[in-house]
Amino acid sequence: MNHAIARMAGPAEVVADHSWPGTSTTVLRLRATDGRQMILKANTSTDSFRREHTALSRWAPALGASAPQLLDVDEDAQLLLMTAVAGHPLQSLTLTGQQKRRAYERAGSLLARFHATAPRTVLPAFGAERAAYIRAQLTDGTHPLSGADLAVLDEALHLLEALPAQQAQPSHLDFTSRNVLWNTEAEAGVIDFETSRYEAVGRDFLRITQRTLYRHPDLRTAFYQGYGREPDRAESELMRICTVTDAAAIVVAGTARRQHAFATEARGILTAAVRAWPAPAPGTAIPHGRRPL
Repeated sequence: MNHAIARMAGPAEVVADHSWPGTSTTVLRLRATDGRQMILKANTSTDSFRREHTALSRWAPALGASAPQLLDVDEDAQLLLMTAVAGHPLQSLTLTGQQKRRAYERAGSLLARFHATAPRTVLPAFGAERAAYIRAQLTDGTHPLSGADLAVLDEALHLLEALPAQQAQPSHLDFTSRNVLWNTEAEAGVIDFETSRYEAVGRDFLRITQRTLYRHPDLRTAFYQGYGREPDRAESELMRICTVTDAAAIVVAGTARRQHAFATEARGILTAAVRAWPAPAPGTAIPHGRRPL
């Protein structure tokens, strides 16, 4: 790695290791002799490397300082050198209620900008392909899932397979308080594009909803005010379905791989979604009013 640093970044020292335990990536913060900070990211997953390279090459430039800017790439070694985005992850900060609402409003605005960095396209078989992917994640067995989980999962997978062609847009797909940064200039930034790709419209709301927004209605309101609109009916239905299918797959895979933190987080999400089914999953849509008797 020292040779790669010297070759790609010149004279620079490693000042921090931001690698996430249990993943395929190594993320090092570098400081050049002139004080500039850079990020060197190595990924042993070819698919993850290619997705991040594509996002940094095609979409991140439109976000300017709010996203990493690609400085150099070594495709053979699967290394990316990029600028460091100012700020700290939202999940690590202690903010007042007003500051949090402002941060999530700016995060929503940033996600809207990202979604607009390229024209939409169409995914004709999104539902069937996504369902096949989820079913493949369940090959380790479904023993962590209860009977109620399995009944709702089966219904959700059939609904997913029956979806029509979907509009698709550039999507981050891990847009959470871990990857959204907040800086002293009261501006949001976003990092970690290794899951990014063209994806069905609405899917990019899923993780931030599951992990934060459904528990904090005020932040949900601020986020969508920043984004410019609420999810529409089709997006809310996609989120309702994928909340169940995605969480179930993570519970199973995370348990099998002993990734207990991921499995526990997904277990909570799945339990809430199963309890709410067939109503919208918590936080995925404006709650329905009482139905007339």
